[in-house]
Amino acid sequence: MSCQPPRRLIFPLLVPVLLAAAPPQVAPASPRLEDAVPDTFTGVERVVAVGDVHGDVDALKEVLRLAGLIDEKGRWSGGKAHLVQTGDLPDRGERTREAFELLMRLEGEALAAGGRVHALLGNHEVMNMLGDLRYVTPGELASFADQSAAPDAPGTPRGLAGHREAYGMNGRYGRWLRAHAAVVRIDDTLFVHGGVAPNVPAKTLAELNRWVRQDLFPGNPPGGASNPQGPLWFRGYATGEEEGAGLALDTVLRRFGAKRMVMGHTTDREGKVRIRFGGKAVFIDTGLSTGYGRHLAALELRGGRITALYKEGRVELVAPEPAQVPSPPPRATPAPRVSP
Repeated sequence: MSCQPPRRLIFPLLVPVLLAAAPPQVAPASPRLEDAVPDTFTGVERVVAVGDVHGDVDALKEVLRLAGLIDEKGRWSGGKAHLVQTGDLPDRGERTREAFELLMRLEGEALAAGGRVHALLGNHEVMNMLGDLRYVTPGELASFADQSAAPDAPGTPRGLAGHREAYGMNGRYGRWLRAHAAVVRIDDTLFVHGGVAPNVPAKTLAELNRWVRQDLFPGNPPGGASNPQGPLWFRGYATGEEEGAGLALDTVLRRFGAKRMVMGHTTDREGKVRIRFGGKAVFIDTGLSTGYGRHLAALELRGGRITALYKEGRVELVAPEPAQVPSPPPRATPAPRVSP
């Protein structure tokens, strides 16, 4: 006669053991200013940069398809390419949350394929995190209503409580944004929302990004996120005179080891990608969102070639430098014979 328990009892007996062995669920730690924020990437074959979105997720999807980075279902199809979105996803449009969710998902999909998505901080991300809601539309604000368990206070707009929680330190979008950089360098190109002025108090990208991010964590002295000369607000290269601004730009590029700077923030009235200073400054805020005319455009950097991508086709902005062919060494001339 068998001494084993009936077969049907084996699983119930194992459940307490398995539960005891399972690691406890630990809540994710709050983001910290000291957390590492990657800022430098090398050996990237193809980079695509997209400017200000302002809540128009459909325009963002369309331009990403135009660049071959997502397929018809909105999934990453860019392989090892890097996508840089230079900030200002929120405000002025009602579908900001969908734009956030799209890039949050694409970050993981691109990384799995060997690529990257860099969602940089813009001045409008920071304004929302710091409670400046001047440019938040009523529909955009209302879309955050489900982010708070507490109802909106009487007399306040719908979604205000949820918006505050979502952009807070531990909110869904506030946590995500606080883990992102304001400035990155990919090979020989700096990418930033507004522009890096020569007087920023930083000698490295790590110092520069910390200066910006310290405004987003309580208990720190004023930093660069709200500073009008900070990299989220500065427009000197977009509007300054070629001579003076060009010297400043050269100083910054040398300091951070780059050949050019790619910027959003300053909308081109004709809806085109614009270059200045012999290609050292590239401006990609073309007015992508419907509120600005829905001028779909992206920038591609590949093999030393800088190209604007439009629905109408590709426009080369900067050609690769011609390869330097070394001159043949001079022939040795035999020494003259001297008579003894």
